[in-house]
Amino acid sequence: MDDTALDEGAGLDAADEAASLDAAAVARVAGGDAVALRELYDRYGKVVYSFAYRLTGDATLSEECVQDVFVALWRRAGDFDPSRAKLTTWLFVVARNRAVDLGRQKARRPELRDELEPAGSAADPADLAAGADEAQRVAEAMAELPEEQLVVLRLAYFDGLSHAEIAELIGIPLGTVKGRVRLALERLRSLSSHYDLQTDQ
Repeated sequence: MDDTALDEGAGLDAADEAASLDAAAVARVAGGDAVALRELYDRYGKVVYSFAYRLTGDATLSEECVQDVFVALWRRAGDFDPSRAKLTTWLFVVARNRAVDLGRQKARRPELRDELEPAGSAADPADLAAGADEAQRVAEAMAELPEEQLVVLRLAYFDGLSHAEIAELIGIPLGTVKGRVRLALERLRSLSSHYDLQTDQ
């Protein structure tokens, strides 16, 4: 058995253990245990902030987003079902939605409208169409990836997390994250001719 396979096995065990600990903590939060909420905040507050900051680019909005995410957890912990999703998935979904809402609120501020909508900034329709076609081809190629590779690729390239943050978030070794990203990119390159992708060489 090679080192990658050993890492994969250890990663799965660690991920299962982390998910079980999270589920137990959320159950305590649902029962009104503020200490359990603090434990989860200490465990995931920084990575949620990092995720929010990559979406908003604003420290104040990111801090507000983190606060809102854990307030939502406090209020809705009883609705969390660990059989349907990991806590980290739930936190990131709530964080993404809240970050988008906060970003929209910021964009609606009058003083920012000129910056957000400068004159003559409309995109060329041909460029938009080409971009949409390329996005469709990328989506089809990514659908061919194994789930474990797809997850890390999304977190790295769409959510902007570092490899270390991904390892912490999903509870697998850093080397496993790097290996999965590498394999995913190699797979996409192997599919590039089939889907006519523009990939960096």
